[in-house]
Amino acid sequence: MFRSIQWKLVSIYILLILLAMEVVGVYLVQSIEKYHVNKLSDDLDIKAQLMSDLVKRYLYPIPSEQGIDDLIKLGQQAGTEINYIVILDETASIITSNDETKFQKGVKLLTPEITQATFGSEAMDIREDPRSKIRYMYLAYPVKNGSRVVGIIYLISSMENIYKTISNTKAILFVATLLALMITGILGYALSKTITGPIQEVTRNAALMAQGNFDRKIQVRSNDEIGKLTGMFNFLTTRLKETMEEISDEKEKMEAILTNMADGVIALNSKGEVIHINPAARQMLSLDKDPTGENFEPALKELFKINLEEFLGEDCRAREVLVKKGEAVLKSIIAPLKRESRVIGLILVLQDITRQFSLENMRKEFVANVSHELRTPLTTIKSYAETLLDGAMDEPSIARQFMSVVYNEAERMTRLVNDLLELSRLDNKETRWDKKPISPSGILKDVISKMLVNIKKKNLALETDILQHSPDIFADRDKIEQVFQNILSNAIKYTPEGGKIFIRLDSIEDRVRIIFGDTGIGIPKEDLPRLFERFYRVDKTRSRELGGTGLGLSIAKEIVEAHDGIITIDSELGHGTQVTILLPAVADSKVSNM
Repeated sequence: MFRSIQWKLVSIYILLILLAMEVVGVYLVQSIEKYHVNKLSDDLDIKAQLMSDLVKRYLYPIPSEQGIDDLIKLGQQAGTEINYIVILDETASIITSNDETKFQKGVKLLTPEITQATFGSEAMDIREDPRSKIRYMYLAYPVKNGSRVVGIIYLISSMENIYKTISNTKAILFVATLLALMITGILGYALSKTITGPIQEVTRNAALMAQGNFDRKIQVRSNDEIGKLTGMFNFLTTRLKETMEEISDEKEKMEAILTNMADGVIALNSKGEVIHINPAARQMLSLDKDPTGENFEPALKELFKINLEEFLGEDCRAREVLVKKGEAVLKSIIAPLKRESRVIGLILVLQDITRQFSLENMRKEFVANVSHELRTPLTTIKSYAETLLDGAMDEPSIARQFMSVVYNEAERMTRLVNDLLELSRLDNKETRWDKKPISPSGILKDVISKMLVNIKKKNLALETDILQHSPDIFADRDKIEQVFQNILSNAIKYTPEGGKIFIRLDSIEDRVRIIFGDTGIGIPKEDLPRLFERFYRVDKTRSRELGGTGLGLSIAKEIVEAHDGIITIDSELGHGTQVTILLPAVADSKVSNM
């Protein structure tokens, strides 16, 4: 109620009257107090002067106590406002007073004003009596004989009547103030009603208009400012109705465009709440329900790693953020939503770049790996060649050792380039296949025979279980032999001395299964999905020391898949590895026809 204009106007009137009454009251009370204090001071001063000449006669040259006592009685009769009259000698000792119980003869009074009077100066002070809590005015008047002080007249007068008069004045002012405030409140309320009445009617109609009712009109009852306001409100209603219809048409067009966009669009207000999100954005972010109206700020921090406050400043700019959502990679362009140079929210445009991102990463990783694999042997060759040129050629044993290292590194580069060329041909479908029905058991036995020396050199136990009359496979013998040799070579490399390798070949339905197992160092579970990636190594340092290029398994997979086969790897760190190859078997009837 007190927030309305009507009560604010009434409050202002009351406060103004209250302020005026307070100012007048303070000024009046201070003036009355000053007047009475000055009047009492003057009265005491006049009485002291009148008594001074008489007191001097009784003090000088010989003091007469009787004459002074009579004088004190006369002074009391002349001024009833004087409570105490004390006559002191020049040393401030009491000669006589009108109250000997309070002021005993012979006692020295050393108040500030009496002390000042002993030096010939009149002094006055106002103090509150600590016992009675009554304020008194004290006047010490010196009695002089020429320039010599022969006595002091000490007058004490109560100021209780003065402050009673002031209290009565304050009470009268308080009652007058209350009456004035009541009258002001009544008149102010009546006056403000004539102003706020039309405004309240405009407010009610504005509320109806906010609910979508633009057909209400307000009757114009006057030609003053309130009447003009009513007329403009009616005009505003008409124009707003037309504008809302135009905005509704444009909104429908925009919603149709946003709904059918391939890119995701999210609009947020300044509080971080979603005001629009299209189906594409919901699909990209895997949102089951429509988040419109919900606070999206936590998602901004968690998913897009940005704070909403950063975009609400004056110098905010559009920003591009890459977001990984599950397996998908989203490119998010976040820009401030402005209205008249003021930021009112954010616009997020999402693009699914998972495929492009994957291809770009593969390209970068491939280039980096090739560069690294070529740089390592080239660096070794260069360093050893420089050493030879610097004089090592003169020592045959060292020169031979260095040339052997250079040859081995060159061989390593040759293997790498050959593997890369083979992968390139496999990728581009340029490999020339010499496929024909062959016995997989025969190929496997040949590979074992070639690798037997290396197996014995590491003191490895070899266990084989090869089906003698296995079905034939329709394959390129050299390529399949390359696969078997690569896998067996890996088993030998990564199995410690004294370990065990087992090889099994059998038939499952219409497929031939070849299993290579070992009790080697094994592979961590998190590395298994990436084993067939090009240049991927579980232990890069160990792999290079053993001469691997990181392309063997990639080539093996390409060759096996080119034969419509499947290759899988199972491994446990510290417990060995098992590689399984499944190749389509060729039926006997088909072999005879070939």
